[in-house]
Amino acid sequence: MPLIVIDPGHGGSDPGATNGSYQEKNYTLSIGLKVRDYLLANYQTDVLMTRTSDTTVSLANRTSLANSRNADYFCSIHINAGGGTGWESYIYNGTVSQKTIDARNTLHNTVMSAIGGKYGVRDRGKKRANFHVLRETAMPAVLLENLFIDHSSDLNLLNSATFINDLSKAIGEGIAKAFSLSGKVLYKVIAGSFKDVRNAEERKNFLASKGIDSVIVEAVVSGEKWYRVQAGAFQSKASAEARLKEVKEAGISDAYILTE
Repeated sequence: MPLIVIDPGHGGSDPGATNGSYQEKNYTLSIGLKVRDYLLANYQTDVLMTRTSDTTVSLANRTSLANSRNADYFCSIHINAGGGTGWESYIYNGTVSQKTIDARNTLHNTVMSAIGGKYGVRDRGKKRANFHVLRETAMPAVLLENLFIDHSSDLNLLNSATFINDLSKAIGEGIAKAFSLSGKVLYKVIAGSFKDVRNAEERKNFLASKGIDSVIVEAVVSGEKWYRVQAGAFQSKASAEARLKEVKEAGISDAYILTE
């Protein structure tokens, strides 16, 4: 599977940009972990973090880690400072591959589509610079400057859980689009499918009496509405098969696994 490196900037003894008690390293870690979780939950990919806690990691160690693992992409997360406002992305200002350019364009456009209109974030553009993590990585790499810690409106957004979630999801989605990552396969255990919702509710209640949680999901098949009783959705086929066995042992002989 593709290997994506997420690099939360700074950390440990290096706080990055600051504004009073607010430190860049905390925001970058929060965003980086959320990007990781979004990718792992929704796409078939491996994700390697350069740090997962408030630890000091040198620039050389960050790029060496990515290079030693032959990663497919390196995404460095930062917060800006210096009196401006908005969001921007960087790639190396030397020779880069077309994949580096294309991936950055896709990622940049995806993020700005998500946060530009909804939050009024200024698009500061697609830029190039001689940053270590862009120059020394052997794979396509991007560095994202996620708003300004010393701008009051930007800081308010950075302190909003809703904004951080939307931003992190957009970064993850941008990476997924840039590398055409395949979506996660879900194995859904269907413990009955009915045209009458009352029958579905009866089946759901029966499963509950056996200690098995389920939900009723509407589905349209050949133009007809059906009510499926879903007794779990799993990323692991083995887990789905274990739940299917449990459902059948409860007396539902027509249960099956639906792959989506």
